[in-house]
Amino acid sequence: MSSNLFKFLYISLFLLSIPGKGQEKIVIGEKQNLFSKVLNENREIWVHLPKTYDDNTINPARYPVIYLLDGEINFEYFSGMTDFISRPPYADIPECIVVGIKNTERTRDLTPTKSEKKSPVNPNVILFADSGGSENFVKFMQEEVKPFINKNYRTQDYSILVGHSFGGLFAINTFLSHPDYFNAYVANDPSLWWDHKVTISRTQQYLEKNKKFPANTSLYVSQADNEEQQKNWNSDMTQAIDEFKGIIEKNGSLNYKHSFFEGETHGTVSYQGNYEALKFIFKGFRTDIKQLAKDPQKLEDDYKKFSEKTGAGFIPSEPYLNVVLKFMKTNNFKESETYFMKMKNKYYPKK
Repeated sequence: MSSNLFKFLYISLFLLSIPGKGQEKIVIGEKQNLFSKVLNENREIWVHLPKTYDDNTINPARYPVIYLLDGEINFEYFSGMTDFISRPPYADIPECIVVGIKNTERTRDLTPTKSEKKSPVNPNVILFADSGGSENFVKFMQEEVKPFINKNYRTQDYSILVGHSFGGLFAINTFLSHPDYFNAYVANDPSLWWDHKVTISRTQQYLEKNKKFPANTSLYVSQADNEEQQKNWNSDMTQAIDEFKGIIEKNGSLNYKHSFFEGETHGTVSYQGNYEALKFIFKGFRTDIKQLAKDPQKLEDDYKKFSEKTGAGFIPSEPYLNVVLKFMKTNNFKESETYFMKMKNKYYPKK
């Protein structure tokens, strides 16, 4: 691990019931600083590791990675969300490493084209003058951030890109330009109105050239209730997302989901959207522990189907197999207990 690593402290626990006891910390992540040769600047990333990452009672595992844009806004709640919905035996998703990327020049990094626009409030002010650098930012992520994460952490070859607003615009443009860079893409209320809807034109061009979208890739798009909540201020965004939705759904070749959240604004939709996105991307991951008592083979069958769907190799985690074994033993399902003990020894042999 690099020498500039230091702990990012989120919340303190004061143990008031123990006189003289110093405060302890609940740590949700690590802060890393990288110098980007691509961007010619220092960049800060925040890394959240799964709860089992440093558990020395189990074999070291590898984990999917979620790359989260606007890290300074989303990192805390998103990390807690992934921990919550990945806990066995109710896991909807595997445990994941979360990498939050903090902004420096957000508009520059997340927009695909140069687009200067006069302010509607003051026409003497030019908006978005520093725009159009997303291809450089993609290169930074692919050539610098991802190799750094893969080198310093135990990662699985499965990754997700998550963005909101300009970040959602960036996610969709990355999906169109470099669909193999990530296995899944999440775009919350994406700013598809950008530069006369240039991304929608790119979507049509992509399909004209390729006819269909890549297999084993997922795209999730959430949409806020901007018309109702903001009194039509953002109708361009609404129309652009609807237009994009029509193109994608008409083609039908992509593992795609669109969700409209009534009552959620542009600023609040990401929380709901990210929760639904993770459940959509990992649909098929959850197994029913009660069914496994009667049909233990079902666990490997389900994981095989899920792996084929995602194009990546997933196996039951050791913590989940421990929960399954405890369930079988408690309920006296001896044959199933023996079956899963053999499975555990196959995937996680004792040292």
